[in-house]
Amino acid sequence: MLNPSKKSLTLLPLALCLCTSVQAAELTSGKELWLFGGGEPICSSVELKRCAPDKQAEAAAYFQRHQGVTQKTFKPDAKRIAELTALPHWPEKAARAQQVKPLLLTKLEQMQNKDWPEDSWYSEFESFELSDDEQNLLDDVFEQRPVLKDGSTAQVKVYFDGTELYVQQMFQHFIQSAKNRALARAKTSGAAAVAKVTAQKPKLVLISASSNSPMDWVDYYLQLFNAAGADAVWLPIEPALVQVGNCDRLDQDRFRWNGQYKRSERYPELAAYQQKMCRNPDLMKQLLLDADAIFINGGDQSLTMRSLQKKPGEFTELARLLHQRIDAGVPLAGSSAGTAVQSGNTRKKIPMISSGQTVKALQYGAYATEPNAPLCHYHQSCSSDLDGSWLTYRAAGGLQSFTLGVTDTHFRERNREGRLLRLLIDTNTDFGFGMDEATVLRANFIDPDTAQLQVEGRGGVWIADASAAKAKAVKQGDKTTGWSASGMKFSRLLAGDTAFFQQGIQQAKLQCTAPDLLENSKVAPDTYAAVDGRVWQALPGQVQACQREDGRWRYLNLSMSLQVAYESAGDL
Repeated sequence: MLNPSKKSLTLLPLALCLCTSVQAAELTSGKELWLFGGGEPICSSVELKRCAPDKQAEAAAYFQRHQGVTQKTFKPDAKRIAELTALPHWPEKAARAQQVKPLLLTKLEQMQNKDWPEDSWYSEFESFELSDDEQNLLDDVFEQRPVLKDGSTAQVKVYFDGTELYVQQMFQHFIQSAKNRALARAKTSGAAAVAKVTAQKPKLVLISASSNSPMDWVDYYLQLFNAAGADAVWLPIEPALVQVGNCDRLDQDRFRWNGQYKRSERYPELAAYQQKMCRNPDLMKQLLLDADAIFINGGDQSLTMRSLQKKPGEFTELARLLHQRIDAGVPLAGSSAGTAVQSGNTRKKIPMISSGQTVKALQYGAYATEPNAPLCHYHQSCSSDLDGSWLTYRAAGGLQSFTLGVTDTHFRERNREGRLLRLLIDTNTDFGFGMDEATVLRANFIDPDTAQLQVEGRGGVWIADASAAKAKAVKQGDKTTGWSASGMKFSRLLAGDTAFFQQGIQQAKLQCTAPDLLENSKVAPDTYAAVDGRVWQALPGQVQACQREDGRWRYLNLSMSLQVAYESAGDL
């Protein structure tokens, strides 16, 4: 944690900047986004290890008392084995189906009529080396619905008080901002409106469309936000509802669009709620009209976009209403995919990253192609030969709420500096923002190109300025052996740091103890270490920088170059 006695270091711009009076905490109007990097350690019955160490015993007692689901359970029986046998296709190609399906069916017959907890279930299939799609299909077919004595579905339970304090505060600050903004809007309508808003909790609308199985984490997030001070409700949009919209066939269409099998049997209460909304779409519109805050969960941002657009480039009526509410000052938050989906700008092309790993990105570049839907081999709907390790993007962007640059998540934890930089270079995009896990970037917009930024949480936010970047191929004779790029500037903000962004960082306050300038080459050596033929090179010069007690670096406009050699493939 930061030492509150530290003095902050302010970087003043060389050019005139009309930003000295802007403070994020004071802004109760204008667009506000909360970009969580994913991996927030929430104390829940399925992840007791994520509870604060001194709260784990207390949390375990809470989960037992409230009959919280601790893990999934699976049970093969004759009926379900027959269902799997009768399915006309398989999640992988025909040759794979002929090879593995008979062996799997034999194995499942041997496992019949016994409850299998998650760990044991997955270990039984290790020798089959199943793909994610194959394993997910097995899970869906044989998962048992956990039932309480009253016949209702047991839930994963969240124990907010057992969550690390800094994580609680990130979510509480988001909800408090929603409350403050609701009060500011109410003041324009008079004392009665203010009294009404003061007396009630801010209404949060949860969008879970990023999940392969949109119902899996609904109860989890509703509990989380209710505990953080909101009155949370679920907006049950998903690809099946938007792309087809047949309320009588949501389960079948969910299998087609999300690769999820018979989820209404697993979550009957949520399925009934979704049916009600599906048959009366005005109810969903009203949820957004009443919203004081909106949150988009993690998973797959391409699934989120298929829930917001019936076809690329054409937002649904509900998505357009979502835009209106965001532009009216209702704060929008997202985590992981819910952050990545927010990239885009209607006035200039800012892409949305959709998949990819650094190793493939640096060698092969970025591809403007739509990732395949889950179980696309089964449904014979695969449109791309690229798997999730290839760097892909949507050229027109995603939700287009974050208009400063490309957003990326799980950043330092998954070494994503290389993939984000390659996307910026290949798409001629100026700026990228990478959020670490358990970290949030709060952005208060003055206009589409201007925002006040503030960081909270455990990690940091990496801001890449590629506006002057130049890339070229490296050749030996006629053979291309790699590539190089120069002209980039990188900044990293940690908790408590603020910045004014207007076509780059114009002003910032870093929570440093001393305003010393450091040689560029001494800053963040772990991030820019030379690995497997890829060399980050700090250019000569000095930069404002310092280290936090835990060793993490904060710095502004570090000038770097990068050289990539194709012969030495490996991850950063």
